[in-house]
Amino acid sequence: MSSETSLPPVVVADANVVLSALIGGRARLVFAATTELRVVGAEAVAREVAEHLPSLARRRGLNAQLVVAALSVIPIEWLDESDYASHREEAERRIAARDPEDWQTVAVALARSIPIWSQDKDVQESGVRIYSTGELIELLGTGR
Repeated sequence: MSSETSLPPVVVADANVVLSALIGGRARLVFAATTELRVVGAEAVAREVAEHLPSLARRRGLNAQLVVAALSVIPIEWLDESDYASHREEAERRIAARDPEDWQTVAVALARSIPIWSQDKDVQESGVRIYSTGELIELLGTGR
């Protein structure tokens, strides 16, 4: 965590925080306060979440159809790969040692010059400013 104490106007969401929000984790508190924070994400992340969501919902005892439906209304602006593809090489280079398959979130952050919202230690290797769910909850004042 850096000494930065102001809320960024926009963040790019990694798959783990989207999944957390959809199954009732703490990330839902950040989305509940999105009037102060705009959230974007790579369409590839939306597809990844949609792929894993039904089984995760069932394991958590949640209605898989409702949880999948919630993905379509979660307040995230999903970006087409054409919006960030020009930063693919750099993004892959930055996370090559950890998880090169997750380049899209890093590429969006680089293309838009915005921080990443993630709980994933792999993304922290990207050199991009990372906000954890806890940090955003604190900055939004929703953790009380």
